[in-house]
Amino acid sequence: MRTLNAFLGLILAILVILFAVSNRAQVDITIWPFPFQATMGVYAVVLLAVLVGFLAGLIAAWLAAAPRRRERKRLRGQVKDLEQNLLKAQAGPRL
Repeated sequence: MRTLNAFLGLILAILVILFAVSNRAQVDITIWPFPFQATMGVYAVVLLAVLVGFLAGLIAAWLAAAPRRRERKRLRGQVKDLEQNLLKAQAGPRL
């Protein structure tokens, strides 16, 4: 599995490099409400947009999983308490 991940990562890296080399044209980027203008390559704009989208999806997935993480934490505590009760019950009454 580790070899497959390395192979897929290498292929992805090669594709990103080929994309960057093929799209070196310069474009002007302006963000409307701000008086900011930047000139960068098309590849940089596209890769930056992909990165921002990836991060937004990562944050959304993390926030959506919060209730499941909270429930899992509660259940782990409950299991720990039940295991301790079971050990006490198996030990028998103390004299």
